[in-house]
Amino acid sequence: MKSPQPPAGYLDAVGGQPLHPAARDAWLAATEQGWADPARLHTRGRRAGMLLDAARASIATVLGVRPDDVFLASSGSAALAAAITGVRDGRRRISSKVIASSVESMAVLNAAGWSPDSEDEPGADPLHDVTLVPVDGLGRVDTDAFHLAMDEPTAVACLQAANAEVGTRQPRQEVHGWAQTKGVPLVVDATQVIGRDAVPTAWDILTGSARDWGGPAGVAFLAVRPTVRWIPQEAPDRGWVGGFPDIAGAVAAATALEHVESARENESARAHALIADLREKLPSQVPGLRLAGDPDNRLPHILTFAIDGVAGETVVTELSKLGLDVASGSACTSDARMPSHVLDAMGLRADASVRVSLPLGVSEESVARLIRELPLAVAAAHAAHG
Repeated sequence: MKSPQPPAGYLDAVGGQPLHPAARDAWLAATEQGWADPARLHTRGRRAGMLLDAARASIATVLGVRPDDVFLASSGSAALAAAITGVRDGRRRISSKVIASSVESMAVLNAAGWSPDSEDEPGADPLHDVTLVPVDGLGRVDTDAFHLAMDEPTAVACLQAANAEVGTRQPRQEVHGWAQTKGVPLVVDATQVIGRDAVPTAWDILTGSARDWGGPAGVAFLAVRPTVRWIPQEAPDRGWVGGFPDIAGAVAAATALEHVESARENESARAHALIADLREKLPSQVPGLRLAGDPDNRLPHILTFAIDGVAGETVVTELSKLGLDVASGSACTSDARMPSHVLDAMGLRADASVRVSLPLGVSEESVARLIRELPLAVAAAHAAHG
């Protein structure tokens, strides 16, 4: 079986990773067979439709749902927007209120209509009818506050499966149980979870992006339970929400997911051990380095830390000079220089973060190099800071 081989020193899976070799092969084959309109009744149209249906069925198998419950979209942001607005529109007679944790991705917050200028602290946004629920210092949502917020009529609640910036898993089982008693659909963002962690089961709509499991960037999914009243703004075209279906991309995404899921337990155990090694060694290597997120109940491949006295962006630049690619700033904005709203919500310095996220197939040597080179990068960053 072909395995991913990311470039040496590349440690920014959240920012993207190479297409899985099996997905590349599947994409090339599908471009020759799946270029026609899948809605057409002629031979080539039916062939394209069968490829798209097969991709949806493959993804559904991994998720443990029916193929008819899986819809595809052009990005994770598009899938989340379709999920949140579709449920909200379907429940307008009940409420227009959206509840979300304060560490959701900007894709979730934007789709909910949250205005960052409305308040400095988590709470109600009367203009857009959005309530943000606070988190603790590890990035875990306050379940009591979440429960209390759902005492009022609510259209939809949103809780990530785990945080893509610091790796902390969320108590979604507990929150989903409470949401069910209130009759509130729960949208779960599984970014960075699918292919890395066990597939979530406590949800009413689940979303994920193929780029995070070694698939193409232009494909994402949303799985919708049959019991949810969901009204998409556009009628899905053969299960594709918004625009013309990318059939070759869908086939590549499904192929990558099949391969990654089959190797998930071993690969995740390896990544978990590598991150554990970083968590143990980096604080002793670099004075003033503080780790973020839950040390135990976490995704296997993500680590975020801050270093006293230097900006994360400067450290990232110095590491890049040494051939090591990591990230700084928010995990979900187009401008990496923006301070992290996640760390800010956790009560940490939001402009000092450095995030390591291990791509599929990462080498142990790349991680060992980070341990060796980080002190040099930090020293250079301090010197540049003056």
